[in-house]
Amino acid sequence: MYTQIRFADLGKGVMGRTERDGTIFINNNLSKKDINKVIAHEKIHKKQFESGELDYDDEALYWRGKRYKRTDINMGNRNLPWEGPAYKASDKI
Repeated sequence: MYTQIRFADLGKGVMGRTERDGTIFINNNLSKKDINKVIAHEKIHKKQFESGELDYDDEALYWRGKRYKRTDINMGNRNLPWEGPAYKASDKI
């Protein structure tokens, strides 16, 4: 399936983001190597959205039906259940 990738100023500390529609946003200040790592990472999140494992709204993220309030989590934490597989993919690059 086609993946739309866009570059944008995502703010300090944000390397990438995947939207529900599968669009991947990459911080436009990254090196080529970091861009490839972020794409690998975000493609895992894209698959998680497509499978229904991962979802979100303005207040929370939902992993396999469990709610995680945004105010209670560090979004980039490798120990979050949806982040582990994504970091595993990007660490291979």
